[in-house]
Amino acid sequence: MKITPTSLTLNQLFGSTNEQYVIPTYQRRYSWHERQVGELMDDIAAIENGDTHLLGSIVCLAGHHKAGLNQLELVDGQQRLTTVSIILECIRERLEAEGTSDEAFDIGRLLNAKPLSGTSVKKIALESIDADEFEQHLRRDEIAGVKNQNLASAFIFVRERVADASLKDVREFLYMLRNQAVIIRLDVGNAKDAFKLFETINNRGLKLSPTDIVKNFLLGNAARIGSDSLELARKHWSKLLINLDGTSSDAFFRYFLMATLQRRVMTSEVIAEFKGLFMKQVKEAEALPEHGFYNDSEDEEDEDGAITDADAVLAEVAAAQSPTLKKVEFSEFISRLTLCSEVYSALIFARTKDKRIDRHLRNLQMIKAVQTYGFLMHLRANGCSDKDFREILKLTENFVLRRHVCRERSNDTEALFARLCANPPKNPVESTKAAYRELCPTDDKFRTEFADAHFSANLIDRARYCLEKIEIAKHGEHEELQVLGSDDVHVEHIMPQKIKTKKAKDEYGDWVAYLGNHAESAHSKYVDRIGNLTLFAGPLNIGASNNPFGRKKTAYKESSIKLTQELVKLSNFKFSNIDARSKSLAEIAVSLWPRP
Repeated sequence: MKITPTSLTLNQLFGSTNEQYVIPTYQRRYSWHERQVGELMDDIAAIENGDTHLLGSIVCLAGHHKAGLNQLELVDGQQRLTTVSIILECIRERLEAEGTSDEAFDIGRLLNAKPLSGTSVKKIALESIDADEFEQHLRRDEIAGVKNQNLASAFIFVRERVADASLKDVREFLYMLRNQAVIIRLDVGNAKDAFKLFETINNRGLKLSPTDIVKNFLLGNAARIGSDSLELARKHWSKLLINLDGTSSDAFFRYFLMATLQRRVMTSEVIAEFKGLFMKQVKEAEALPEHGFYNDSEDEEDEDGAITDADAVLAEVAAAQSPTLKKVEFSEFISRLTLCSEVYSALIFARTKDKRIDRHLRNLQMIKAVQTYGFLMHLRANGCSDKDFREILKLTENFVLRRHVCRERSNDTEALFARLCANPPKNPVESTKAAYRELCPTDDKFRTEFADAHFSANLIDRARYCLEKIEIAKHGEHEELQVLGSDDVHVEHIMPQKIKTKKAKDEYGDWVAYLGNHAESAHSKYVDRIGNLTLFAGPLNIGASNNPFGRKKTAYKESSIKLTQELVKLSNFKFSNIDARSKSLAEIAVSLWPRP
């Protein structure tokens, strides 16, 4: 590996008129938070006379220099150089506003490259997914629907800090930034070495994520395979980033691996498992020196060394499909990865262009059925028909809700869905139904657990899902309910979440007195049960009352939601009523979410 290290001040780093640092399309979004930006600015401001401060290092993929514009591909250092450019741009704005145009122009020359007889271009060229928003922030445009809040926050933070400082302090800070802040530039001529070097450097910025390491492993090995493979990998990684924008890319790789390997993969295993998959599946990887290190692993056990119930039930299903990895060309491997990222994004955002499928996907999100995504991605990416997919989603809603409500082990649930990726994507309904049936809680258990379940704040979407489905059933399945799914509709606690404080009594009435003996001690046992919950639109402030439920009934009477209207028939609403209503709703739940 040939590396050319150079220690440069910012003036020297940006001083060459024919060099441009390119942040390529395969790079992630800007991800520094205010803390990192503030620390960098604090470090610069704290430099004492004659001292220097090391800002860190950057890795550039650089070819032979020529007379025209030389573009240096920024493999590492994106966050740091983007932050520096934001700081310089904000200082330039301040100097222009102060009427010191010569000083502002001087910064402008630093931020632009202009080779001999060439056109002026940005010194740092963003070709990444942030490019458009970065330019809009520079122009102070109003941005409808900001995609990168970190980038927006960085501009706001730096502009406010520069505006609050005296002109003297701004000039002193600028001098130190340009002349006393040092960056180590590591020029690497070979792409495979540049990407490998990225992993070995500890930077001041954010800790490398599994996605960062996977990217550099993938691009680095693509470079070793050949220039065409590297170019293909760059293009596909750029598409993958766009597909996964707004999702957890680390989670995607975990589910991709589970779908491919047909077994559970923990977050800590993603990097090693991906590298192993690449080396075992990609034909061109056989020529790589380290290929021999990636031998087939032993059969996986659960974390405590025991075979789980889910594994035992699905052993026969898993055996029906060979887990042996089919060897593929690199081009097929990277295309497959990109396709799966597109499918994953559609699942996460419920944007499949089929309204019925999207409605089921929204339901799974409300249930918190995250363990399903690898299996659903497997089906969707491999040609499962819309009809079968809708049936699978309906079965999955029932199955996952029952397991969650009955507090079955989430590790077993995730292992189940990983094993189900062995099922054929075409005609998968019967085999999936059979697997679900074996591990689905009984009606008696589901009925009891549903009535006793606590739908606390972090599970309120699950409660809303259950209430919405019950409400739809009360109206008839063919009737469209426009009110449901609306932001105006929320889950209402009939007995309030707080009853002891003065504020609660002022807003909701004296529930302590109304409920009688042991009200305060029993409150926590009943407040989050399904029998104490309903759906309601708009605010509800009833004021103090000796009969707070009676006052609530006046508001409930005006509701178009039948679950809420039915409460008006009750003369009281105390702990016994919550218990009875919970059991009544549990009976409905057993029929609404049947066992497969």
